[in-house]
Amino acid sequence: MKSIHTALSVLALITVPVAAAQTYSLVVNGQVSAAGAVTVNGQTYVPLSALKTLGIPSSVQGKTLTLGTGAAATAPGGANQRASLEGCVGDTLFNGLWRVTVRSVKPAQRYNGQQKGYEVTFDWKNGSAVTTDGQNTGVKGMQLILQDGSTLESETVQDVLYRKLAQGAGNTFTLAFYADSAASATLTAADKLLVEIDPAVLKATGVKAAYTTPTPSLRVRLGCRK
Repeated sequence: MKSIHTALSVLALITVPVAAAQTYSLVVNGQVSAAGAVTVNGQTYVPLSALKTLGIPSSVQGKTLTLGTGAAATAPGGANQRASLEGCVGDTLFNGLWRVTVRSVKPAQRYNGQQKGYEVTFDWKNGSAVTTDGQNTGVKGMQLILQDGSTLESETVQDVLYRKLAQGAGNTFTLAFYADSAASATLTAADKLLVEIDPAVLKATGVKAAYTTPTPSLRVRLGCRK
């Protein structure tokens, strides 16, 4: 029994009165998982890879398994950061409608170096069953948070928000986030990319799609890579 717990590195989700070591096929967001679920002594467990698909990060240190970030949600530089699905560069975050994978972040500059910032390249795919765009599904915008807590905006984020995508379709975008000339001299490293999503907008527009989480906003930690 101990080997089952160790091999799966799992989280107990529900309790059902069934025999020990009963196995199940596992479907995550409509896709069959390579690893299944198992019930041991009435406790059903799923592999951490399934949680990762749902945008829930995990880490193991010693004998402690931590899910999520390991800390209460706090705003960059404040105390009211919105709850979000979170992952690293290379992770695909899926909120039931949009699949987002940050591929890279690199320094950028313009106007002969007077303004500095970062370019973020990411995949943006429609995971719903209808043709739609970010604006009509509640995507409010994107922000790049630096290590000192300052925030950069992109002048071309509308390219993402207004791009209509068919079911399963996607694009790879590169957005530039620049600081003003004064702040460019002391620019700190890029820390997080935030995608703000208001699910109430989706309900109001009548788009025939739905988020599978009440907190569909996305947060990508740019200092880690998977």
